[in-house]
Amino acid sequence: MFPANYYYPIFLHIILTWSLLQYFKLLEIGTYRLLKTHRNTSLITFFSILFIIIVGLRPISGYYFGDTVNYAKEYSLYQENLIYYDLPSSDWFFKWLMQACASIMNVHGFFLIIEIGYVVCILWTCKRLIPKNTTLVMLFCFGSFSFFSYGTNGIRNGLATSLVLLALSYIQGKSKDKIIAGTLCFAAFSIHKSTALPIICMIISLFYRKTKIIYAFWLSSILISAAAGGFLENIFSGLGFDDRLDSYIHNREYDDQFIRTGFRWDFLLYSAMPIWLGWYVVFKRKIYNSQYLLILHTYVLSNAFWVMLIRASFSNRFAYLSWFMYPIVLGYPLLTFPIWKEQGKKLGVILIAHVLFTYLMWIRE
Repeated sequence: MFPANYYYPIFLHIILTWSLLQYFKLLEIGTYRLLKTHRNTSLITFFSILFIIIVGLRPISGYYFGDTVNYAKEYSLYQENLIYYDLPSSDWFFKWLMQACASIMNVHGFFLIIEIGYVVCILWTCKRLIPKNTTLVMLFCFGSFSFFSYGTNGIRNGLATSLVLLALSYIQGKSKDKIIAGTLCFAAFSIHKSTALPIICMIISLFYRKTKIIYAFWLSSILISAAAGGFLENIFSGLGFDDRLDSYIHNREYDDQFIRTGFRWDFLLYSAMPIWLGWYVVFKRKIYNSQYLLILHTYVLSNAFWVMLIRASFSNRFAYLSWFMYPIVLGYPLLTFPIWKEQGKKLGVILIAHVLFTYLMWIRE
């Protein structure tokens, strides 16, 4: 629909401008009004639909959209009946979907369907978890560091983790909701088996609620990574979370595609922000909420495994197994609990900082 080089810059500037406008509105909103007033979601829903259409029908460009070109090449093989999906394959559901779409539509139609699944699952999650402030939490999602990339580059991983995110909003419900959560997790695993990590962490968090122990595990993961990172890389490469895991860990030819390898203190600090906020909410403010604890614990446990692999080439792929929850685990307490006086002002500052991090990482590239 537009030249490929326009997509991400225009998207980022829209989100940054929108966040700034929200910041000035939030300056005048007190804590009670922020948490209790139900805000209209028509604009964010319209923007989500617009994003789906424009990005779903994007040009086939490997330079600007990463693996989009590789998925397009594989799709053309399905269209020409040169390959067929293999049922025993770990990602059989995605391959089945690709083959089914290849028989009735072009590749742009397929990418549009993937984009619908990716964005709608996130929007649905936000509406379920934070119905009164869906617009603000969706701004956190749109402005997150990995959102655009996993809607255009790692689309299989993006679609799978968005299903896990939606499962998080159901799993604590009644029996019917738990069945829905289980179905979503099964679909996610059938699309990308690396989602086994956050799914297992979610199940652990459902039954184990000792926040201090979970935080201690995350802190220990930093020490373990510093002392035995290489040994752990060898162990994880044999667990089968991802078909490409072994090559990402051991093959250094991809190092230049990840700004720099080694121990990523910048990304560790980025990952720690929701963890610090969780510590403040749970231990300083003594706010206990079962839904928040489930989200927080799942994030902390998943992120701890990435910390252990932080030196690996392409470790950003493993970081996403926790980062896909980042905007929710950050936005949920800010938009649900009375944490501070003048919370609107502090929320606005955090939203701007969150989006600016993504913006500065884009400039840095």
